[in-house]
Amino acid sequence: MSTDPPSRAELYRIIERLVAENTALRTEVARLTARGEELAAELAVLRAGGAAAGRGRVPDRAPRGERPKQPRAKRTAQFARPRGLASVRVEHALDACPDCGGTLRGGSVKRHREVIEVALPPAVVTDHVLLERLCPHCNRRCVPTLTAADGVVGQHRFGPTLLTLITTLHELGRMPVRLIHEQLATIFGVRVSLGAIAAALRAVASRGATQVAAIRDTVRISPVVHADETVWWQDGQGRTLWVTSTPTARYFEIGRRTAAQIDGILGADFAGLLVSDFYAAYHHLGTHQRCWAHILRELRELVAAHPADPTLARWTQRLSRIYHAARDAPGTTAPTRRAIRSRLERRVRDLCQPHVAAAVPQRKLSARLIKHLHELFSFVTEPGVPSTNNQAERDLRPLVIARKIWGGTRSEQGSIDAARRFTLFRTWRAQGLNPFAECRKLLLSPQF
Repeated sequence: MSTDPPSRAELYRIIERLVAENTALRTEVARLTARGEELAAELAVLRAGGAAAGRGRVPDRAPRGERPKQPRAKRTAQFARPRGLASVRVEHALDACPDCGGTLRGGSVKRHREVIEVALPPAVVTDHVLLERLCPHCNRRCVPTLTAADGVVGQHRFGPTLLTLITTLHELGRMPVRLIHEQLATIFGVRVSLGAIAAALRAVASRGATQVAAIRDTVRISPVVHADETVWWQDGQGRTLWVTSTPTARYFEIGRRTAAQIDGILGADFAGLLVSDFYAAYHHLGTHQRCWAHILRELRELVAAHPADPTLARWTQRLSRIYHAARDAPGTTAPTRRAIRSRLERRVRDLCQPHVAAAVPQRKLSARLIKHLHELFSFVTEPGVPSTNNQAERDLRPLVIARKIWGGTRSEQGSIDAARRFTLFRTWRAQGLNPFAECRKLLLSPQF
């Protein structure tokens, strides 16, 4: 190949070729620019026509396949599984290369792998030997007294941790006594009688009596209280499990399904607002917010029972719209909320009044809503009051499941103890505390 520089004539030919290519490229750029302006004008017309027709605007972005690939936006929060605080650190490294067998030294961290394990040591049986000593001055025989500092709870054979474990399995795990007996033997090798486990549960309830009374007093002075009740079985006889709750307290009691029972729970001086269903035992207790979840549920049941009644369907829809209007637009100032509440009550009265004396499916519900008209929209004028009693119903739900598993309690004292444990464990949960740690703290409290 020749390495001589090109002649003047060859340089002229190269320049002419480059000029021609440049001219062609300029022409193509001008053509594409004009086409782009035409497409922009067409797009503006399409947007204007779509907006006038009410079809919304044409999106500015190109189709997915033609869009340039954009870098992924950084996350504002960490969504990875949180790592636990490591108790033990073990480093792993190879000493020799798997391919050539060369010696390996040093190294940098490539990745971590977290493994969570639970240590299950055998149960510790401590023999506390109390030595008697004779005072050389007064001849008094001195014997030490075991206290909570020694890991002893009263006269009980079980230590505080085992007592807490038994109670936690029963209350949060909903395990019956016989199943707890089997689990202790299987996991820890602890073989105790069924009666000893029942005595452990009774001990925790007895220790928590003072704290339970304090929780009841807290509920009594609360400005807003939820109340509900359900069936409970005591030695095969029907009883009622009551719950009264606030955002940070849950008080349970097992007794009769009467007004006197709820009066004893809330006290004669209760002056708060009670959120409840339409059970008659609550009627005489101060101000109310009746549960709209019960009302909406009854509306669905009415429609399901009378699917061919168009008047009933329209009536239920109108009543549902009134509730949703109250829930979605409660107002921002007290006078506005009072005006909205009065207007809503008038709408319910106008809707229900014509059906109170008529032979229609909604007659009973209409009469009930008219009777409790002033208790339907307390949540409108009191922003901190919910429109439903879902909190109390959620509090009862785990105990309904437990009742089906255990079958209830066996005696009057057993019901008292069970209600105390319900109160303690559910209140600790409501306060965001660890029930296991709080129960152990209660057993080691020096006040006993």
